[in-house]
Amino acid sequence: MEIKTIPPLINQPYYPTLSGLRGVAILIVVIGHLTIGTQFGNYFKGNAGVGIFYVLSGFLITTLLHKENILNGRVSFKNFYIRRALRILPVSYLFLIVLLILNVLLKLSISNVSFLTSFLYLRNLPIHTNNADWYNGHFYTLAVEEQFYLIFPVIIVFCFKHYIKMVCFIILAIKMLGFLVYNNIGWFFSVKIIHYLSLLVVLLFGNDTISILIGTILSTLIFKGILPTNKIKSNFLFTLVLFVAAIIFRNSQLIENEFITTLIFDLLIAVIIYLCFDESTLLSKILKNKILMQIGTLSYSIYIWQQLFTQYQPWGHYFRYADSAWFNVPILFVVSYLSYYLFESRFLKLKKKFN
Repeated sequence: MEIKTIPPLINQPYYPTLSGLRGVAILIVVIGHLTIGTQFGNYFKGNAGVGIFYVLSGFLITTLLHKENILNGRVSFKNFYIRRALRILPVSYLFLIVLLILNVLLKLSISNVSFLTSFLYLRNLPIHTNNADWYNGHFYTLAVEEQFYLIFPVIIVFCFKHYIKMVCFIILAIKMLGFLVYNNIGWFFSVKIIHYLSLLVVLLFGNDTISILIGTILSTLIFKGILPTNKIKSNFLFTLVLFVAAIIFRNSQLIENEFITTLIFDLLIAVIIYLCFDESTLLSKILKNKILMQIGTLSYSIYIWQQLFTQYQPWGHYFRYADSAWFNVPILFVVSYLSYYLFESRFLKLKKKFN
């Protein structure tokens, strides 16, 4: 099945409600990290925000790839990877340089191996000496996304006809393989090379990658015309109620199985993303708030820098209130703003040359 036209629903260069949704997601992450170890920690978990980012990322990347394929008759993977590199790498490497300096000056005890795995985007693999390093711990999620970009764009473009079936098979296969590996069954335990290779596959394509794949499925359903692609209509309150319910569900422990909980949450977020294209709903109106949209624009910058300001601040014991949220959060937003407009924007301008 060949895509010939861009569905009207997503035939626009910018999605304001999704920018606002990114803003909400990063606020959830920041609040989640600020409340770690407090009585509010169980109610504001940052992983809900990360899950939103994953599904959004899968949806947007798939949409951009299919749009390029329709408009140009092909996808330039060279330009795709240059664009991704210019967006992701500069500020993340700037952060690591700053963190390296702080590590030396303030003796944060971050190992060389931990820095190396972050630099190479391998943080999600168990090959560093201290998995609990807080300051670069968020490179785990960045590694998941980078590894997704290396593998799945080609599948998204060239396997469009059978993509949904293929992804469903991949998800089932990964979970079955994980069951065999973690329960030390048969050859998956006794034959070491099979055990380690299987473990590597499971780590590379775990729940986080599945979250991104849910977003790719949503985009594919729209391009296939399986979901209505003209103007959609939702109840004024329904999308907001569904979003709040999804966040509460993700933060609760109604289901003990983490995979099932994550999968249900991701599917709910995918539905919410789709319904957000109805800009007449209350949630859409909230998400189109200029402040939320601006935070959404800065969301990647905030995500990169927030690890220094939300918990275990390196300067936390050097002066009074140095570890206070009232002191650190405003600085976080200032640093993120300056990072985006004085540093990242230069690379974003260069990125446009490869559109």
